[in-house]
This record gives sequence, C-alpha cells and structure tokens, in this order.
Amino acid sequence: MDNEFAKLSSTVKTLVEDYRDVMKFCGIPKTGWHSKTIERKAKPFLQGYFTLAVVGKVSSGKSTFINALLGCKDLLPTGHDQTTSGITYIEYGDTPEATIEFGDHHKQIIKGDDIVGQVKKYVSIPDEYHELPINNIDDMILGGFDFAKIWAARKQLEEETNTRIQEKLLKAYVQGRGKKDIAVKVEIKYPFNDELKGWRVIDTPGIGAIGGIEEKTKQLLAEEQEDGSRKVDAIIFLQDGEQTLDYTEDRAFVNRQLESFTISDRERLFFVLTHSADDKFKSHKDEKLNTITSNYGDKIHLVTYADSLLYLFLSEFGNDVDLEYISKEPKPVSWTREEWRAIKLIIDDARYDLEDKGESVNQETLLRRLNEIAHFDDLKKEINQFAREEKTKVFHDLVLLIAGDYDGIVCQLNDDKDKVNGKFSSIEKALAEITSARTKLNQIIQDVDEKIRMDSINKKFDFIEDCFESIERLSSEVLIRTAITNLFDEVQKIERSIFDDLKEQFKGMSDSFQGSSSYVFSQIDYDYLERQAEQYSKEKYIIEPGRTITHTCDPDERIPAKYGTRINKEQKLRNFKALALKRARAQKDLFKTQLEEKVTNFRKEITDDLDSKLKDQKAHYQSLIEQRDHTEAFNKDTDEKIECSHRAAKKLLKTADEYGFKYQ
Repeated sequence: MDNEFAKLSSTVKTLVEDYRDVMKFCGIPKTGWHSKTIERKAKPFLQGYFTLAVVGKVSSGKSTFINALLGCKDLLPTGHDQTTSGITYIEYGDTPEATIEFGDHHKQIIKGDDIVGQVKKYVSIPDEYHELPINNIDDMILGGFDFAKIWAARKQLEEETNTRIQEKLLKAYVQGRGKKDIAVKVEIKYPFNDELKGWRVIDTPGIGAIGGIEEKTKQLLAEEQEDGSRKVDAIIFLQDGEQTLDYTEDRAFVNRQLESFTISDRERLFFVLTHSADDKFKSHKDEKLNTITSNYGDKIHLVTYADSLLYLFLSEFGNDVDLEYISKEPKPVSWTREEWRAIKLIIDDARYDLEDKGESVNQETLLRRLNEIAHFDDLKKEINQFAREEKTKVFHDLVLLIAGDYDGIVCQLNDDKDKVNGKFSSIEKALAEITSARTKLNQIIQDVDEKIRMDSINKKFDFIEDCFESIERLSSEVLIRTAITNLFDEVQKIERSIFDDLKEQFKGMSDSFQGSSSYVFSQIDYDYLERQAEQYSKEKYIIEPGRTITHTCDPDERIPAKYGTRINKEQKLRNFKALALKRARAQKDLFKTQLEEKVTNFRKEITDDLDSKLKDQKAHYQSLIEQRDHTEAFNKDTDEKIECSHRAAKKLLKTADEYGFKYQ
C-alpha cells in the first residue's frame, strides 16, 4: 500500500526547500512575499501527522484493531474489558519508547524492546477489578473523591455503565489507587509498518455499555490546527460485527453515539464492523452493512468491516505456514491457546467456503479467501485514499502560493532590468507612482471601511438566536451538546468566510493600481496578517458547549462533582439546558466583541503593511539608480536569479501536474 501522506510530506519538503533556496539566492528576506504562510501551510506535512482516532465500545476489539493496523500484535494490552482511562498516542519511532503521564503530572519514560510489557504494568487492569467501571472510577479519583464519596454515587455509576458494583471490591481498588497511579496519557513511539510512517494513531477511552463518548474524547476530536482544520484527520468508530443490530438496545446505543458526533466529525467518520470472520457476521454481511448505511448513512463517511485477529495472523504468518495443514502447526509463543484455536477455526471455515463455491483448496486460494474475510488491506486503502484527498486540498493551496510567488519574483526581476536599462517606465516615473499610490491607498481604505461595517457583519450571525430557540426544544443532553458544538462550528466557518471576503476586497481594490507599484500588493501575505490580527485579541474565542459535571472533570477547571441521592432526570435536563444556553450566549457575546476587534486589527495590519511595502519599494527603486553604472553585472546577476526561479517553477508545475491540478 502506498503511504499517501508520506508521499505528500516528502513532496512538500522538496518544494519548500526549493522555495527557500530561491528566496535566499534572490536575496529576499525570510519575511518576504508569502513565505510565512507557506511555512505555516507546510508545517503539518513537515512536522505533523495524518492523525487517526479510534473510538469504540468497551470490548469492541479496539486494542486488537490498533495492533492489527500497525502490525504489532502486543503493542496495546488486550483481553480485558478496560485497560486505561487515558488517551494513548502512537507514532512511528526508529526505536521503541513510551512516555506515560500520570494524574499527578509526573512522567515515566520507558525505553527498549520490552516497552510493551512495561507499559502494560501501568495501564492494564488487574483481573480482579475488570468488572468495575474503571474509567469512571479513575475520573472520580482524579477529581479528588475518596471511597466514601464514590460509594455514595454508586447508583449513578451503575446506571451510567450498566454494571453492579461490589462494595468490598470497590474499596480495595480505590484505597490502593491514587492520582500518581492513574495513567492519563500515554505516548508510544514504535517501529511499526513503514507503510504507515507519518501516521499518528490515537486510542481513546472505551465507551461504557450505555454511556456516551467521554468528554476528553470530544475535546480531542474538536481540537483545531492553525488553519482551522481538525487535528484529528479521520475517526474510526468500531462496532462488534457479531451483534445483530436488530435489538432495540443495540440500535439505541449506536444511534446515541453517532448523534454525539458533530457535523465535522461525521465528514471524517469511518464506521467499522469488527470480528468479520465470525459466522454471525459472514452469513449476514450484506444485510448488516445495508442496515448501517440505511439507518446511519448521513452520519458517517464510510461503513466497512474488518477482522483484526485474522489480519494479525496473516501479517505474521500468512506466507510462512502451510494453511492446508494448519492443524499440525505448533502454537506460537506469543499467541494464546484461545487465539490460535480461533485462527484454526477461521481457516477451516475458509476451506469450506471455497469447497462450497467449487474452487480448489490450496495455499493460494486459502490466502486470498482469508484476506477477503479480514478485509484489512481494503480498509487501509480506503483510509489512505481519504488521507490523500484531505491533505491534497492543503497541498494544492501551498502549490498555488509558491507558484504565485515565483511568477511575482520573476516579474519584479524583469521589471528591475527594464528600469535599470532605461526601457519602458523609468525609475523616476516609478518613484512618482509610489507617491501617487499613497493617495490611492487612502481611497482603498475608505472603500473597504464601507464594506466592513460591523452592523452588516453582525447580521450574518442573526441565525444564532433561532438556533438557541430550537435547542430549547431538544430532549437530551447529548443532542444539546452536539447542537451547540455544531452551531459554533458553523459560526467559525462564517467568520472564516468574512475574512476571506475581506482579503478578496483588498486584493480587488489593490488590483486597480497600475504600473510597477502593483508588485507591492501582489506580495501582501493576507493569511499571515489575519493571524497577526487574531493574536491581538484579548483571548482565543473557542466556543465550548456547557456540560453537566458528573464523574468527569474538565482538566482545566477541576470542578468537583456532587453526588448523593438519585437525580431527577427531567430536572437535570432543564438545569443542563439552562446552563448550556447561558454559557453559549455568553460566548456569543464574547465572540462578537472579539470579532469586531479582530476586523479592526486586520484592517490596521493590512494598511500598516501596505504603508511599509510602499516605503520599501521606494527604497528599492532608489537603489536601482545606482545600478545604471553597472548594467552588465546587474543584468547577469538578475538573469541568474530569473533562471533560478524558472527552474524551481518548472519543477513545481511538473509536480502539480502529477497530482492532477494545473496552475495558470
């Protein structure tokens, strides 16, 4: 499988290095043209990852799935209902290394080939406690609760996790566990398959039997990069394919989880049915896939299936064991008796499948059939194609910026030659144009000011109150949370469109300038100036939906939860709704205040930048006067710079053509 993200990263690295060489050779400072925005857009390729978050119900096979995806059977501990209450980040590393952060903020760094076994000591749940809702209990311990408070809240815990809590077992667990013992974050570097270099896989806390996606997972999925895109590029939601999804409880669970994803989440959501080698899945595969598509198709990007254990077997032994006589193969040391028995049964079933279809049974046909059942290669291709499509959008913008700069630099160099050699417009005339440009600049500012009046901008957000009214009618906390998150996702999209419009207006106005002074405006880095304007805002306005503090505490607030008697659900919903809307309205008011400040700052950044560039252009033209006495040397030096830019541009356009888009 081609690693599309790695290919793009390598391509971007080459193009950016070429761009830097051109800028340096032409004597253009690192702050010149669009270099800052180009460096920012290139950063996710050069220093970032294609990030894949895996979400799933407890016991859905999440850890086994990640191990199979990365080709490392025992990378994450498996075999228990729950393993850790934290989030695990996994990325490629030449040598194995793990960093574990605990609830009291101390860290443990583990190195060496045995990091898997050592990590297990910190994140695995002892056998005697695997029936407890460990994630929920650990969250309460992190919030400062002792056994007495947790025991007092057991009814709520039992209801949320569909478990029964034994007092003696809970007491033994809580008394032997403190913040220093709870792994809240694990970062693993491991030499997994080269085909996934540049990927970061995130294992999120398991979803309880009737609970929802944890707040820490929601926060992870909502995090944004500098360009406004999500830090998590794709989400895999795992569901046990052995389940029929006909039961009301199962359908309700799936629906509840999918409703909790925002619109942005759904655009990058892969719904994967696991245990696809099981007879219950194979015999009803099409029916199960159709059920998911027909019921939840508008809430997911793609529905597919996979069998993790079978794929692990194929990755490790597919070409090294005689599949026709698997019963004679000894059990590998790293495999449990149950795992090896399950593989033998799967291979037997595959043999029967081939016989039923009248096909010959041999090593080749068995291997083909097993890969069809595992379906992992197809799944990875689908995710990889998604990675290419998503990252190519940013790559396309990057290519356009670099190509535009090459064109502008060549035009300016040719213009400099003409001026020094006395062709077309003289240097003296160009200097006069600069003086005239200042007058025109004032007119541009007046025209733009008419278009950026805050009363007209604010009208774009009048729909917010209508949304608040519709939220008043929602009947669950999950729906309220998701609706508010979706609302402010939309608000941020509109905000971005406002600044895109402002940039186009300035560009359009500046295009009215004729003559050499237009180069001043072609090298304005509007994206960078917009981010500079944002830096001056009082605080970053991230809209965070209100929520009820139960057993999970916001890591930034640590608000202690209150437990006691059972909660009146209707009253709780009313309180939650009132709190959520109050916070949302407060954030809306803050947003509008800061938007006005950002618009004002943006205008100032652009006008200051224009003024500065006019001064620089004047100084540049004055420096050209001195070159009239050295035209031969000046022309030779300038021609070399032009040729350098042309070579880089030609290479860039060839690369762009390979990715299927043209630059005119």
